Amino acid sequence: MSGQAIEEVRSGPVWPRVMTSVLVNAAMGVIYVWGLFLLPLESGLGLARSDLSLVPSLALVSFTAGMVVHAGLLRQMGAIRFALLAFALAGGGHLLFGLMPGYATLLVGYGVLFGVGAGLGYGLALATVTAVPERSRALAVGLTMAAFASSGIVLPLLLGPLVRSASPPASFSLIGFGILAVGLAVVALLAIGSDRAAAAADGGAAGVPPKMLDGALIALAAAFFGICVAGLLAISQAAGMTAANGLSPRIIDISVGLLTVGYLAGSLLGGKLVEAISGRNTLILASVLSAFGVFMLDVPSAAAAIAGALAVGAAFGASASFMPILIGERFGAAQIGHVYGRLMIFYGLAGLLAPWVSGWLFERHGDYRASVVIAVALCALAALLGLRMKRTQ
Repeated sequence: MSGQAIEEVRSGPVWPRVMTSVLVNAAMGVIYVWGLFLLPLESGLGLARSDLSLVPSLALVSFTAGMVVHAGLLRQMGAIRFALLAFALAGGGHLLFGLMPGYATLLVGYGVLFGVGAGLGYGLALATVTAVPERSRALAVGLTMAAFASSGIVLPLLLGPLVRSASPPASFSLIGFGILAVGLAVVALLAIGSDRAAAAADGGAAGVPPKMLDGALIALAAAFFGICVAGLLAISQAAGMTAANGLSPRIIDISVGLLTVGYLAGSLLGGKLVEAISGRNTLILASVLSAFGVFMLDVPSAAAAIAGALAVGAAFGASASFMPILIGERFGAAQIGHVYGRLMIFYGLAGLLAPWVSGWLFERHGDYRASVVIAVALCALAALLGLRMKRTQ
């Protein structure tokens, strides 16, 4: 695609692309409500909790795989066919278990099909929203990432009573049909004009993606990994950390809730922060906030737990929206999908390691001190890598 054609796409209507990306991420954010199904599935299928815990882990791995391959598939298929594939996998994965309930269909349907579909959908949302004009991109990316995070707040309120009263197959079927319905709306919006925009954003433009051994990419990946380890440690162990410090159940609940509030606020503001202080400085700030947050969560004080939850939640949420903008600064807007897809490998690695390693270290030592030291050290490394980055204009 020529430079003139790309500019023509980017100067077109913004609202269909933003609405498309928000709808896609709101639907794929269902991945955050797995906790609603744990107890109903445990009693309905007669499975041990350890067996069921494999399902969200598999979904996370599949989500990462979908993000890694989304750029190439999107270039080959075009956005409309790609959207049909992503929503068919995400909705069909739920329907597979709904129609044929069992542990195997839960693993395949939710763990694999939905996980891959959600990763592809997240990639589609990213490609669509980063095609908006640069003057609107930071805000648009923030809204898109906030939509993904807000599903973890809104959907439990909407679906909680239903999941508790209906059978798991019925709940999964309803969600599956809901995802497919959103998919139809997304396809309609893409037909208005977002198809060309997404294609331009994710590979139609000139430029060669950086190699995996590119020094700048390695530094960015290592920094992202450190922030993700801190964020996922807090998300998976915040309740355990505050409880281990003898804080009251009310403070435990408040801390967990403030993690989500901080994440949502960070998602909205991360992209705009890049515009205000640059991507390099935003990365340094997020690294410092992450280290501060996990350290404070391990302090036996209610005020420290509250401050720590807000800080690490905001830094982790901000990383979801500022990383695409920072990638655009470093490698060009046309490479955002390629590079972010590669960085998601490190998100998946952090997701596999942080919860498990922190739980193992707690069982071994009786506290979270070792986990906090590791997370703070990784965040310090992330800040140092940010300091070494070249300044951009």
